[in-house]
Amino acid sequence: MNSRHALLFVLAASSIACAGEVLFTSGPQEFASRKYYWLAEWRLEVTLPADIAAADTLDVLFGSKGDSKRTLYFDYDGKQASLLYRGAEPFEWIALPLDRLSAGKKIVLYGKGRVNVAFLAGIRIGGKSTAPPKVKPIRTAPSSSGAHSAQWADIPGFEMSDRARALYNPSPAQRDWPRARRSARYAGIALTKVQRWLHEQCLAARDERSGLFRPTGACWNYRDTAADCYPFYVWAAWYTNLEVLNTVMVDALKAEQRLCNHLDRLPVDYDMDAGRKVVTSFDATIFGASEYVKDGLVPIVEITGPEYPWFDRMKGLVDDIFKHAPIDTPYGKIPSNNIEVNGELLQVLPRLYRMTGQLKYLDWAHRLADHYLLPGNFVPSRLSDHGCEIIGGLGLLFAVDASARPKKCRQYEPYMQYMFDQILRRGINSDGIIIGALQKTEGPHDNVTIRDGWGYDFIGFLDYDLALGSRRYHAPIRRAMTNLLKPRYKKFNWDSSSRDNIADSVEGGLYLLRRIPVTEAFIWADREIATVLVDHTDPNRLWGVHKLEANTVRTVLIHAMLHTRNTLVRPWRRDLQLGAAPCGDGICIYIKSERPYEGRLHFDIPRHRLYMGFTQDWPRMNAVPEWFTVEPDDSHHYTVEDADAGSTQIVTGKLLSEGLPVHAEPDKPLRLIVRPAETRQAR
Repeated sequence: MNSRHALLFVLAASSIACAGEVLFTSGPQEFASRKYYWLAEWRLEVTLPADIAAADTLDVLFGSKGDSKRTLYFDYDGKQASLLYRGAEPFEWIALPLDRLSAGKKIVLYGKGRVNVAFLAGIRIGGKSTAPPKVKPIRTAPSSSGAHSAQWADIPGFEMSDRARALYNPSPAQRDWPRARRSARYAGIALTKVQRWLHEQCLAARDERSGLFRPTGACWNYRDTAADCYPFYVWAAWYTNLEVLNTVMVDALKAEQRLCNHLDRLPVDYDMDAGRKVVTSFDATIFGASEYVKDGLVPIVEITGPEYPWFDRMKGLVDDIFKHAPIDTPYGKIPSNNIEVNGELLQVLPRLYRMTGQLKYLDWAHRLADHYLLPGNFVPSRLSDHGCEIIGGLGLLFAVDASARPKKCRQYEPYMQYMFDQILRRGINSDGIIIGALQKTEGPHDNVTIRDGWGYDFIGFLDYDLALGSRRYHAPIRRAMTNLLKPRYKKFNWDSSSRDNIADSVEGGLYLLRRIPVTEAFIWADREIATVLVDHTDPNRLWGVHKLEANTVRTVLIHAMLHTRNTLVRPWRRDLQLGAAPCGDGICIYIKSERPYEGRLHFDIPRHRLYMGFTQDWPRMNAVPEWFTVEPDDSHHYTVEDADAGSTQIVTGKLLSEGLPVHAEPDKPLRLIVRPAETRQAR
């Protein structure tokens, strides 16, 4: 073959040349249907062909995602230069400003840092030369297409398109491997960063002497550390390292009870430096205990179930809160006049009733609900954080009452409807988003601050509709979620300058999306997670350990479970990718590893029924939505099809819940289709 027309490769299958053109058809990343090399991770050494003419040009197929300009650096003939570019199209051919070209000379293309770095999909010679240049890609940083670094924003799909609508089809009939692969990159990045956060940040904040954690200083306190930091250290361990869960995290639970219990099982804060309790007022003790129960223990129990020791701690605290309840009402004693405390307890008590079957928990919940609803015209004035708890709490109780106490449900119905209708009249903006506080006049109110609790509020509306089998509030919820993709909500400051305000807003949206799948809201959630919460511009930057950052990790994990459909690979390893996409009544799963991997693929179970005792998977705060579950027993069977090997096996739901053995070869995806054995899915 004439060398002038040969295909020249330095790395096997890394490119295809046509005349003087080399396209990177097997590049490590992809955008707009083109593979490319991102120069934050690769350096390209280009050798000019023998028939190059001095007037020829070296052109690069330069990528642009509509964001800020990207920079390409290059060395040639002993000189260094750069090219700054942003194009109107996803990729455009751009000529490098080079001096006289000479045969056999080398040009080095590279990037600096990880922000606004060029990515290239091809190289060509413009002019008389017909031979392509030789291209040698050299890796300079860990791969972001694996799970080493968090370059999440390089994944396409943050704008509305036909493809985006297909990506978020809640029940597609066909297998969509690109969707599963995309989700694998999402979840792989997130889970790896969470695992690093657990080991490098959380465990480093542990006080060895007491066994407690000190995220903000010497004091272990219950309103912040126990309620908002510790539970998501536990979550991080559950999802990425069970050994840490069963040792360090369980030990911390034992330590806080041993060191902090003060009034029966009601705890007070603890000064780790002084080695003593910090005794405060009774009201402060009740507030700390209610925060710990609802924001700290409920999230843990929701994923670990009643067999772990956190359940007994939750139950014991609620028992003692009501044992010492001091406030008389016409409906019985309640523990506080603080609407946040009582709202939190209203979220816990229906759970405890369904988990234990003990009527006292339902009676205590009705005591609180009667206190607020029965006098009439109750609407909380604060609709954001600290006020939204009672809206969600009343909604969850109403849902449970639909089967447990139908008469009570009917009694509450007009009061609940009045509360919700008033919020829609006096508490939303022109996009249907719930604002921070109830207004005196009917809206919409666009000059009032929007807060991050809008989704938490709508949970109560959704529970009401689901309990009655109605759609009274379906349209208002859908409208608000559809409008989230408007430009104003991109990196929107919902409540403060911290990432926590975005995390809370996205969390509320994810709870709603499980029941009302709105494409715009899915795209918004993906974008906000990728571009803000995971901090894609710096893969080495981890979250802090204080409450606002820990809450961010909470939302990142809830979102990751959307993209794995609640599947988990154990043990987790940092070079792994794991994603899944719905496929009829099953899911297609994509696993990839940079090194040989042996482990188990775990499937979620109907936790709402088996752990919490609910008749439905009621939308509720402090929970992880169930996107795909299996029945964990020997009587339910599922088919597991290997899409590439062409093999199929039938296994029990018990095996899937305990972990299906999996093996992955380096950089060779494992693609599985799992579905109930009684049905067959179209190819």
